[in-house]
Amino acid sequence: MPDLSNSIATHYHQRTKYDPQTIASKNKGLDWSKQPIPFKTYKIGKSYDLTPYLSEKLPDVPEALQWRRLSRLFGCSYGLTAKIPTMGTPVYLRAAPSAGGLYPAEVYLISRGTPLLPAGLYNYQPQSHSLLHFWDNQVWENLQQACVGHEVLENSELALVTTAIFYRSSWRYEDRAYRRICLDTGHLLGNVELACA
Repeated sequence: MPDLSNSIATHYHQRTKYDPQTIASKNKGLDWSKQPIPFKTYKIGKSYDLTPYLSEKLPDVPEALQWRRLSRLFGCSYGLTAKIPTMGTPVYLRAAPSAGGLYPAEVYLISRGTPLLPAGLYNYQPQSHSLLHFWDNQVWENLQQACVGHEVLENSELALVTTAIFYRSSWRYEDRAYRRICLDTGHLLGNVELACA
């Protein structure tokens, strides 16, 4: 029974920290038949390919420059950087570090409605370096409510949102997955900040 006089955070930290006893008890190997899928896919939606906008040779028109900014933002923050062949499924590396190379984070773009991107919800697809518009409905109002009407959204047209697929980390790290996901998401958001600078 946990000591309830401590905070939940302290309890979690104590319960999931490494020591010789916990490492020995967790050393049972991975069930490779249950390995998580590294990419989220959707069977619906319209894809916007960002790959052509990685080139330095683009027409000097505002629309191409805006696409380049989006392409570089996603590529530099969470894009694929390498494909390592293995005897089984290849391992993909991304711009942000990730514990065990599991990449639990997902990146979404919410558009209020712009000349480039119609209103709705987009998922960044790193394997094809594209944005997938899979939700047409106006979601900006929901975002504003979730952010308690934060003033920065009043004049914004686009917003970046990250989520996590916990199984991608818990498959390997079990109870420590929460720690890993917080670290991985922090690395991703650090890359986003650098890419926006």
